[in-house]
Amino acid sequence: MNKFLLLASLLTLSLSGFAQDKDNWELVYHNDVEGNTIEGNIEALIEAVRRGDEVRIYWSAQSPNDKTKKVEHFADAKFLTVLSDSIVFAQIDPIIGQTPDFDSQTIKFKENLQWSLLAASNGKSDTMMRNVVTGEIIGHNLVPFAIKWYTRN
Repeated sequence: MNKFLLLASLLTLSLSGFAQDKDNWELVYHNDVEGNTIEGNIEALIEAVRRGDEVRIYWSAQSPNDKTKKVEHFADAKFLTVLSDSIVFAQIDPIIGQTPDFDSQTIKFKENLQWSLLAASNGKSDTMMRNVVTGEIIGHNLVPFAIKWYTRN
């Protein structure tokens, strides 16, 4: 009986280790707001995209006057583009717009508004806010985001 429990325990540990490895994301590239490399290299990211690896992006925004007012976002890339063998673009699924309230430490939905992001490794990300009821584009802006690019295969 002890051998059976030992074998079952080892099997469970090895399977849980395998599952954890599958969930590991690796930071492959990090660009600043001007598209300069902070960490990693763009060629590795492009190779991962061409291989079909999953890509997840990270970006943040912070108040210039109050460093305690900061939001950080992670999203899976749903549509990837390599432009001119040198720049990677990643669309995320549109989300319901949201607004943080730092005083109450809450985030509230923006009713009827959908937000989209096209992240860019050259720092020139594109965002768009749309009224989902009328279809009207409420805002469409190029935004200089620093992006961290994570992959897993």
